[in-house]
Amino acid sequence: MKQLILLLVATGICLCDVTSNCDGNKFVICQKKFSDSLGIDQSYNWQNPLGLTTQIQNIYIKGGPNGQRGLNAVCNAYNSFIQCLSDSAFTAFECFDPRWLIKASSTPNQAYSYAFLMNMIQYQCGAGFYIASDNWSCMQRIYAGKNGTMTGCITNFVLNTQEDPNNACSYVQKGMDCFGDSARLQGCPDELRYYGCESFKQYTAPQFAYCTTQQCVVDTTFR
Repeated sequence: MKQLILLLVATGICLCDVTSNCDGNKFVICQKKFSDSLGIDQSYNWQNPLGLTTQIQNIYIKGGPNGQRGLNAVCNAYNSFIQCLSDSAFTAFECFDPRWLIKASSTPNQAYSYAFLMNMIQYQCGAGFYIASDNWSCMQRIYAGKNGTMTGCITNFVLNTQEDPNNACSYVQKGMDCFGDSARLQGCPDELRYYGCESFKQYTAPQFAYCTTQQCVVDTTFR
């Protein structure tokens, strides 16, 4: 635990009390509904975020329940998750705050990895949705051909930032390049290279938003 606290201090993360009204019982119920709607085991949750990440990438490859396109299945489940958490006393995103997750039940590593994933899905189902949707056959090739590589991008990032937090921003850039190159290596258009890069950038934002010089190079010809 001491090592984890030192990691958070080194990266500028405060373990002080966070103001959140997230209802823990409601969060657990909504998380289970999220898993059920995707047809995955309920053990893939905030306490197993890397496993949940792999499950979601597999849905992108194989599709969701009832033959849904993978992207649609994940985004529909995510939107339902947000609606389930909606409450007049708190916002859904308070429940994704890693500081609240640490206080509730998760270890720091689990809490941040879960927050990373939810922030990436928010981008993929929001600003990035139509980039992926308009090129979905190529997106499937990326996940099918490079799923192991992309999982490795995430695993290496998590391990490297734990062991060497002072150089976290360089690992953010490496992860962005790793995701972006997965699209290039599958022969997909440049907008998907940007999508991959930006997905990883959003993945890291809950803990490393201060890495502002790390940017995705955009080929504007597709806009």
